[in-house]
Amino acid sequence: MVLRRNKRSNGSRILLLAIAMVIVLVNCRPNSPRQGWSKRWGPIVPHESFPGDCGICHVPDRWDVLREDFAFDHDAQTGYPLEGAHAQAACLRCHNDRGPVQVYVMRGCGGCHPDPHTATLGLDCQKCHDQMSWQPTGLIAEHAQTRFPLSGAHVAAPCESCHTGATAGQFRGAPTECDLCHQADLARATVPDHATNGWITNCDRCHMPVAWERAYIAHDFFPLVGGHAGLDCMQCHTSGTLGSIPSDCYSCHATDYQQAPEHVALAFPTECAECHAITAWTPATYQHAAFALTGGHAGLACAECHTSGTLGTIPSDCYSCHADDYQQAPDHVTQSFPTTCEQCHNTSAWLPAAYEHTTFPLTGGHAGLDCTQCHTSGTFGPIPSNCYSCHATDYQQAPDHAILAFPQTCEQCHSTSAWLPATFDHPFPLTGDHNVLCTQCHTSGSTSTFTCLTCHEHNQSDTDEDHDEVSGYIYNSQACYQCHPSG
Repeated sequence: MVLRRNKRSNGSRILLLAIAMVIVLVNCRPNSPRQGWSKRWGPIVPHESFPGDCGICHVPDRWDVLREDFAFDHDAQTGYPLEGAHAQAACLRCHNDRGPVQVYVMRGCGGCHPDPHTATLGLDCQKCHDQMSWQPTGLIAEHAQTRFPLSGAHVAAPCESCHTGATAGQFRGAPTECDLCHQADLARATVPDHATNGWITNCDRCHMPVAWERAYIAHDFFPLVGGHAGLDCMQCHTSGTLGSIPSDCYSCHATDYQQAPEHVALAFPTECAECHAITAWTPATYQHAAFALTGGHAGLACAECHTSGTLGTIPSDCYSCHADDYQQAPDHVTQSFPTTCEQCHNTSAWLPAAYEHTTFPLTGGHAGLDCTQCHTSGTFGPIPSNCYSCHATDYQQAPDHAILAFPQTCEQCHSTSAWLPATFDHPFPLTGDHNVLCTQCHTSGSTSTFTCLTCHEHNQSDTDEDHDEVSGYIYNSQACYQCHPSG
């Protein structure tokens, strides 16, 4: 393409200039690459003032294509920085044959952008617009100075949706009452029916500017919390209007009461709040103050204890409910066990059972014995707590016990852990050759007397001679032990 002057008539040239100006004025954003040119933009800008070296801007074989590495520091070269959307605008948007661009720059925004408000809002376009886009900014703060500050969904609403004359720059006289703008919403609000209930004004009683849906009302007389939060009004206000309705639970939950296990059968009270919470219908809890429902009693169905068909007062003693358990338990009837079950059993479980045997601790070998092994009379009345009362047979069968008339205080030698081994603190050390049966020394049939001479045979005449200088010497076993206690 060879650059040449257009030799068109003045009328044609004026028409082309007008078209070019309209195109330039409407939009800064490029419809072609920034370093390109479209015939739709009008004639090429005159190049009289451009450098003579065409290769600075153009590729060698195309006059309508600029070099890819073409760069132009607009701020440094012209003193006019290109910011926002202007930085991406095609050069020929401003630099064209409609005249020196400096003239239009001096006129401000209006030099390139036609005023859609017809000068009704003044010439300071930057009060509402910025260089990023033509969309207005800063209007929220501006609108806050009026009688209707913008909040919620109103912030994003187009100006003309409320200001019908916005395109002509007319922003005065817009209504501030909700119903005047939201007539269509009012007509669609049939559940609940706003018109029937007379809710045609003062929409802000229930609705917020954030969104039209999920309206809220200050439900002061009955707080809508827990399971009641988020319910549709008509779920409680079934008459079709929002007049006063009972606030007691049963009025709304009669069906739940009828269908709940045992409620009707046991004539449960209709004061639902005694057991149920507003968070959810289940789980339900009841303050069973008369008898704590702990351990094995927790989770039982009411009718398991309240067998009469009502929830009236019933005995709280164990035997009243556990008579069958008592009758079937080993030894309870035959041994006349007391019916105060809590002496041995707890509420966690019927077994294992434990009894505080305070009269005689059941430790060692006594632990785990069956009660009837000691209580042989058939009852559990008091019995002697000394060992011999139960262990007489063991005493009789033990070696030497009866022959030598051992004392019947068994605990001197035996422990409760086991009958054997037995230990006795013998005043004479039974070591070495003396570790013998009791009867080998105690020959008289008593543990209080003994003889040394049975084993240690001595000639009395020789022994007397050996002890002629010993004061108080006599020849018998007891005297021998007095002087020779270690044997």
